Amino acid sequence: MTSIAVTEFETRLQWQGEQRATLSTEHAPSLPLGGLVAGHPLEDRWCPETLLVGAMEGRILQIFLERARAEGLEILFYQSTAMGRRVEGHGVQPHFTDFIIRPHVAVRSEQDEERVRHLFAELPCRCFPSSIMQLTPRIEPVVEIWEDGTRAPGREAPAARGRSASA
Repeated sequence: MTSIAVTEFETRLQWQGEQRATLSTEHAPSLPLGGLVAGHPLEDRWCPETLLVGAMEGRILQIFLERARAEGLEILFYQSTAMGRRVEGHGVQPHFTDFIIRPHVAVRSEQDEERVRHLFAELPCRCFPSSIMQLTPRIEPVVEIWEDGTRAPGREAPAARGRSASA
């Protein structure tokens, strides 16, 4: 019998007007979120595309460390940079064409260096973000009519799904 583990990740997004919002979760500090204005992210905000690149980079680190630990490799230093290339144009839906992760790793020996290079060569096929890039989001909207910009009398706010944050 095969067993699987299912983990759910939940976030909340509160729009603040214009291209600004706050992204939050119960497990971490809130992030100021913004969109792209004239093709460039807002200066004081994380844009969703940057978060996606960061998520890919972070997952590569976690998978690498898990594999290194399983192989008995001692990692002395790890730092990386990442770049995602998004393309859009007339008649073309915006899409990513590249994710490039550039890890810088230090180990104790040439033998360990070779083993680390081998681990990195295996990571793209083991990295789950590669599989989610083909996942289409399911959108389940709740739409209300507010009279004069306020909630209509007698109408309750929709119940939040999942756990609510405690104040």
